[in-house]
Amino acid sequence: MKVPVGITTLHLSQRSALLLLLATGLLGFGGYDYVQQSQAVGNAVAVQATITDARVDRMDGGRGIDYEPEIHYTYQYQGETYTSEQVFPSTGVRTYSDRSRAESVVDSYEPGTTTRAYVSPADPDGAFLIRERTPFPLRAIAAGGVLAAIGVLSGLGAKNPGQQELRPASESQPAPRESWVVRHGKALHRLSKQLLGACFVGFWLSMVTLVFGLLNTPGEFGGPPQEVQVDLLGPVGLPMIAGVCFWIGMILSLCLYAVWSFTEYQQLRRRLPNPKPPRPFRHPSRLVTILGTEDGGLSEYGQRIRLTGWAVLVAVGMAATLAYILFTAS
Repeated sequence: MKVPVGITTLHLSQRSALLLLLATGLLGFGGYDYVQQSQAVGNAVAVQATITDARVDRMDGGRGIDYEPEIHYTYQYQGETYTSEQVFPSTGVRTYSDRSRAESVVDSYEPGTTTRAYVSPADPDGAFLIRERTPFPLRAIAAGGVLAAIGVLSGLGAKNPGQQELRPASESQPAPRESWVVRHGKALHRLSKQLLGACFVGFWLSMVTLVFGLLNTPGEFGGPPQEVQVDLLGPVGLPMIAGVCFWIGMILSLCLYAVWSFTEYQQLRRRLPNPKPPRPFRHPSRLVTILGTEDGGLSEYGQRIRLTGWAVLVAVGMAATLAYILFTAS
């Protein structure tokens, strides 16, 4: 599919078109919700509300367990009585992965007490209690922006990157100086794969041990969720620490593999016939196109670029996931 954009043309595959379609949906919904929340927060007037019910609801979903602060209240606006259960001015429901955070919201609203609610004159039956925007619109916009960038870069890239045939190794120019990674390449490659396999197995064993540790903690299984006091050297704390260590080990092993793989890519690049194509790690559009191409459509040179790029992306994603978990747990 060819899409003219200004002075250039996007060559979109079916996958790129679907990415751009999804990105457009996320950007549109996130932008709409952000504008709606901003208008609700900016134009709202304060009214007195009476709390009728306040509790924390547990929601079991595919991503795990979330907790929603459920608060019901009544209020009057211009002589009319309304009922609402909206806490934030968002069109969606805000949930928390930590029960204590949801409880901290509910604890401020005891049934039978009065509090301040906010009403938009344009929508008097949609009052809310907390006058602040939720982070969901910005997250949706950020995710849509990333997907849009990937789709556009893929469309701007060359049609068939990573398919260049290589000259025989005897015809390539030798490197001016052999690096330490080249001299110990086989050992580094073997170490990275063995370390990744060992840490992968160790991580899941620690997760299984953690589950058994949680099941054996005092308390009624299947009852209301309770906070668990974790001893770092106990049956719950040790598997958690081990899991984090194994996770970090997988990140390090992927980094080692990426270093070795990038060195292999440099050696393969010397075997390309002249004129050589642009370096994909300096041209994101070419790199994105190669990352989205199946191995069967790539030469040895292209497959090495693809493996190197995915190793870096997975390592960065795992590091970001760990940082997010540690941040939310603090």
